[in-house]
Amino acid sequence: MISPVMKSLPIFIAALSLFSEEVQVDLRNPVYKHGVLYTNQGGVIQNDDIRIQAKHIQYFHRMEEGKMVQKIEAEGDLLIQYKDHVFVGSELEFDFGKKSGIVYDGKTASTMWYVGGDKIQLNADGNYRVTNAFVTTCENKDSTWEFRAKKINVIKDQLLEAKKVRFKFFKALSLWLPSFKMNLKKFKGPVFRYYVNWNKGPKVGFRYQLYSWQNFALYGRLEYRWAKGWGGAIETEYLPTDHLTSFVTRNYVGTDRLFNAENVHRRYRVQGAFHSQSRSGKTHTTLTWDKYSDVRMPGDFKSEDFEVNTALRTIFHIHHIEKDIVTYFKVRPRVNTFESIKQDLPTGFVLTRPIEIKNTGVISSNFVKASYLNFKYSDKLVTTLQDFHSPRIEIFENLYRPIHMGPITVTPHFGGRAILYGTSQDHETKCLGLLDYGVRANMHGRQQFSRYKHVIEPYMQYSALTRPTVSPDSHYIFSIQDGYQKIQQVEIGVRNLLFSNRRPLKEASFTADLYANAFFSDPVIPQMIPRLYLKMNWKLPSVFFSWNNCYNFRHQLMDFSNAWLKWTVNENVAMCLEGRYRSKYDWRKADHDNFILDVSRSENELLESPLSDRRITLLSNVFIRLNPFWELKFESHHGFHRLYKNHIKEKPYNEFKIHLYTWISSAWKLDLYYGYTLNNHFDWGINVQLIKKSF
Repeated sequence: MISPVMKSLPIFIAALSLFSEEVQVDLRNPVYKHGVLYTNQGGVIQNDDIRIQAKHIQYFHRMEEGKMVQKIEAEGDLLIQYKDHVFVGSELEFDFGKKSGIVYDGKTASTMWYVGGDKIQLNADGNYRVTNAFVTTCENKDSTWEFRAKKINVIKDQLLEAKKVRFKFFKALSLWLPSFKMNLKKFKGPVFRYYVNWNKGPKVGFRYQLYSWQNFALYGRLEYRWAKGWGGAIETEYLPTDHLTSFVTRNYVGTDRLFNAENVHRRYRVQGAFHSQSRSGKTHTTLTWDKYSDVRMPGDFKSEDFEVNTALRTIFHIHHIEKDIVTYFKVRPRVNTFESIKQDLPTGFVLTRPIEIKNTGVISSNFVKASYLNFKYSDKLVTTLQDFHSPRIEIFENLYRPIHMGPITVTPHFGGRAILYGTSQDHETKCLGLLDYGVRANMHGRQQFSRYKHVIEPYMQYSALTRPTVSPDSHYIFSIQDGYQKIQQVEIGVRNLLFSNRRPLKEASFTADLYANAFFSDPVIPQMIPRLYLKMNWKLPSVFFSWNNCYNFRHQLMDFSNAWLKWTVNENVAMCLEGRYRSKYDWRKADHDNFILDVSRSENELLESPLSDRRITLLSNVFIRLNPFWELKFESHHGFHRLYKNHIKEKPYNEFKIHLYTWISSAWKLDLYYGYTLNNHFDWGINVQLIKKSF
C-alpha cells in the first residue's frame, strides 16, 4: 500500500530524472525520504523491459537487511508496458531486481482476447499468471459471454492454460471443464461458430475449439436437422510454425436420412490431409483420404470450414528431386464403392535430367513409368460394365536440338514411346509402340516505346505420331495417357506481348495469341483447318480481363467464347464476372489442346456422347463494404441454351446467394445469408463466429 505523504522537497524541484541501475525515474513534484521517492501528481518509471505510468508512485531504492532493494508501488490511472505487452489495473507492486511483480485487479489483451483477474503475476520470462481469472472478447465492462477459471497461465503471449473452467453466456452457467488449453494466436479458423439455416427444413448447430496448444487444435461440432436427426464432428489441426508439416482431419457422423433411403440411420464422412516437406525441399509427401457413406454426403453436409480435400480423393504421393533425377511414387485406391475411378496400386515414375550428347548439341530426355492399374466402375451402375486391370510399363525417349538462325530458332525433335500392358480384352499381353517427331520454329522481335515494350513472336509447330502398333480398341484405356492414334498436326500462330515500364518486365500487361491447327491425311477430320483460336489477357493494377475464343470454320459458328473480369474498384468494392459459351461441337476434354480424341472418333459419335454439351453460363461474385462494420457479398450462377448429347434440351436454371456480414464486437462476426439453389431450393441461415479481425 502507499505510505503517508512525505515532507515535500523545495518548491524549485519541479521534476526529477534519476538514472540508477538502468532504471529511469521521471516524476512530477516528487518528495524524497529514507530512500523512497514519492509523488501523487503522476510520473513514469521505466527500463528496457518495463514502463510504468501512474498517478501515485513510490519508488524504493535503498538497503534492506543488507541487500539493495529496487522496487516500485503504484496506483491510480495505472498503465504498465511489460515486454511488449500492456496491462492496466488498480495497483502494482514490482521488484526490479527479481524482474517480477503483481498487478491487482488487472486486465490485458492478447490478439482478440481480453484477459483479467484479481491478480496478474508478471514473471521475468515475460509469461504471466492470472488468479480468479476471466477471458472474453467483449469490450464492454459487463460481458455478454466469458469463461472464468481459478488460475490461468499465459505463455509467450500465445498459449493459454486454464484450470477449473466455467463458460458463461449472459451470466448463465453453460459449461464446466476441469481444464482448458488454447493457442491464442495460431489457428485462423473460427474458435466458436453458431449457425442456424433453413434448407429443406431448419438446421441448428455450433462448432467449438475444444483444445489448442502449441501446434495442435481440437474442434467439436454438433448440429440438429429437423426431421433428420443429430449429427456431430471431431476435427483436428496440426500446423507447426516451420510450415514443413501439416495434418488436418474432419470426421462426421449423423443420423440424417436420405429422402430415397429412409431405412439408413447412420451417415458419416471421414476425411483428412497430411503434407510434409523435407528441410532441404527435395522431398514432398502428401496423404489425403475421404471416405463417406453415400454419394450425396459431401453435398448434404457442406461447410466452408469443413472441407479439407475438395477433390474428394484418397491418395498417397511422395515426390523427390535430385540434381539429375526426379522420382515419385503414388498409390490411389478406391475407398467408396459408388465411385468409378482408376486405381494406382501403385505407380512409380523416374525422370532423368535432360543431358546433351557430347559434341552434337542434341539433348536427350526420357522417363520410365511403371504401374499396376485397376479401373473400378461404381457398384451403382449396371453390371454389364466390367472392371478391368493390368500391369502397365511405359518408356519414353525424346531427342531434340535447338538451331539458332538469327532471330529464328528451329527445334526439331524425334522420340519413341513404348507401353507394355500385362493383359488386355482378349487376355493377351499387348505392346504398344509409336514414334513421335516434329519441329518447332519461332521468331522473336521487339520494339521499345516511351511507356511500353512490344514483343511479337510468330511460331509454327509440326508434330506427328505414327500409327500405334496396337489400335485403341485392342488395349485397355485407363486414362488420356493411353489414348494414342496416328496424327499429323501443324499449329501456326503469332503471339503479341506488351510490357509496361511501370510493371516488372517479366510480367506482360497485355497478351494476345492468335493461332490455328491444320490436320493432314486424316479421314476423321475432313477439313484441313477446322478452327481458329484467339486468346487474350489484359492485366492492370486493379483489373484483370481474359477473353478466349474459338471459331469453327466447318460449321461457321463460335465453338467457345469465355470471358472473365476481375475488378477491384476501390477498397470497398470488388467483383468477379464470368461468361462462358460452348457449342455442341466443343468437346468436354480434360486437355483442350489434345486432339487424339478428334482423330479417333467421328463427329457423329461424339455428338451422341456426353462430351457434347452446349450451354451458356453466367457467373458473378460481388463484394461491397458498406461501412467498416457491414459487408455485402452476392454470388450467382445462371445457365441456359443447353443442349445435351445433341438432342436433349434442358431447362434454364438460376442460383444465387446473398451474404450480409457485420461485426457485433471486436471478434464476433455475424453472417446473415439467403439463397436459392437448383437442388436445395430456398436456403437461408445465420452464422455467428468468433474470429480474429482482418482489418
